[in-house]
Amino acid sequence: MPKLTEIVSALAAEYPFETACSYDNVGLLVGRSDREIRKVLVVLDVTSAVVREAKEIGADLILSHHPVIFREVKRVTDESYTGGLLLELIEAGLAAVAVHTNFDRAERGNNDALAHALGAGAYERLEDGFATEFTLANEMTLADFAEEVKTRLGDAVVRLIGEGRVSRVIAACGAGISEELIFRAKETGAVIVTADVKHNYASMARDLGVRLVETTHYGSEWSTFTDRIVTYLTGAFDDLELVVGKSNINPYDE
Repeated sequence: MPKLTEIVSALAAEYPFETACSYDNVGLLVGRSDREIRKVLVVLDVTSAVVREAKEIGADLILSHHPVIFREVKRVTDESYTGGLLLELIEAGLAAVAVHTNFDRAERGNNDALAHALGAGAYERLEDGFATEFTLANEMTLADFAEEVKTRLGDAVVRLIGEGRVSRVIAACGAGISEELIFRAKETGAVIVTADVKHNYASMARDLGVRLVETTHYGSEWSTFTDRIVTYLTGAFDDLELVVGKSNINPYDE
């Protein structure tokens, strides 16, 4: 069985931790590096339900996209949500590793996969890998395109800004939208597809006449992350069991 440090090293080789954003927190977050790992639960988020699932299946490690420790933690108690999760992990003897923005921007990472999922053939990478731009094979109305996004991503929630016909797309997984991206969309006439749009960016897009399709973080990232991590680590380790989490679901209802 591989040690935890070997799994972390393998992930760093494919998705270098130094390429993560400066605000991010990736790599080994909880656990002893010399511990042997037999079973890994792969999820988007670490939640109490995920910790329970990990315990039920006998996992040793929870490998998540979003880090369980994101902002500074000054104390580990049950008085905060993060503190409570960390206590649950530690008390259960579960390690936690995160592969986040370094995965998003990597080749074959979330942003590239989102472009393919939305029907892109060739595409241009924007903003240092955090977005892509491409032309649709068939022009369609924004309403029809939004339904296609919903179907292709298996999402329950899609919100729209604007109207008209769509032929050009800028896609950014997660909350990858920026002011620069909105200005580029205005210049090229593209519709932006992204998740978790902040109010100020939504207002800016509306004011500038930029079309936008807002999907969810889950819809834009879940299947890509779990599928690719499982495939990669299965190829890297013969004696490692990888399980895709069932309890980590889209938090939004339709």
